[in-house]
Amino acid sequence: MKKSKPYVQIVLFLLAFGVVTGGWFLTEALLLQRQEEFLHRTGQIARQTGMPSALQPAETPFFSWNQPGERGGDLAESTLFEGQPLSEEIMAEVLSVWENGGNELPHEPQKGQMNMEQAIETGKEWIAVMAECGIVPEGLAEGDFDKVAARLCTLDTQVDFDEGLLSCWLVQYTENDVVVSLTVHASSGNIWKASLSMKESDRVPNEYSHEEMLKMAFPFIDRGNAETADLINHVFCEIMPGGLVYAAVKEYQIAVKNQDPVIVIDFWLGTV
Repeated sequence: MKKSKPYVQIVLFLLAFGVVTGGWFLTEALLLQRQEEFLHRTGQIARQTGMPSALQPAETPFFSWNQPGERGGDLAESTLFEGQPLSEEIMAEVLSVWENGGNELPHEPQKGQMNMEQAIETGKEWIAVMAECGIVPEGLAEGDFDKVAARLCTLDTQVDFDEGLLSCWLVQYTENDVVVSLTVHASSGNIWKASLSMKESDRVPNEYSHEEMLKMAFPFIDRGNAETADLINHVFCEIMPGGLVYAAVKEYQIAVKNQDPVIVIDFWLGTV
């Protein structure tokens, strides 16, 4: 029994060493497994919550505005928009629904509709033309404004034509005392309504007639055999050849106590 004692001690030592070593390897394996599970769960959470990666910017929030060039995706998308040409008959149907009014429903751009950047840039180009002609202050041609607000909406109503044609961008530009409000038809990309307001001291005198001003405001409408008329309340009207849609302009002045009078010029399309 005495001779076997060293042998027993060696066996016990090897067993203890094996337990310690095996436990260390087992612990390391468990730690690695838990680490992998944690990373896997973290990756799943990131994908499920929609966290943007470094290569894919988050979606632009509704009503926000980035200057051109800040997001290559939006800028590239804006170059792909081609406005849908509309006949006078379709324009009349859409305008008739607008004139009847209803509940406005804001929404995101749909297929075939311009996005917010495109709508704002369209408005800036329109304002630049007006500025070059002296309809609004010349400085607005640069396209720098103190504030720009835009929203896309439609009307909560049922129609017997493509509902997407009801959508319009309502865009407002503010620069000092000048305010330009535009209604941009989302599918055609054309401006169907505009309201300009400025102090009389900011208005640059011009020699354009109302007929010429309408051509600047609505260059896209068909003027084949259009009829013109001076209506009451200083409204000048031009009726399109089909006799269904008219373009109108009205210029008037608002007196403000102890301040410069405000000049307002309204352009709009309507149904006959």
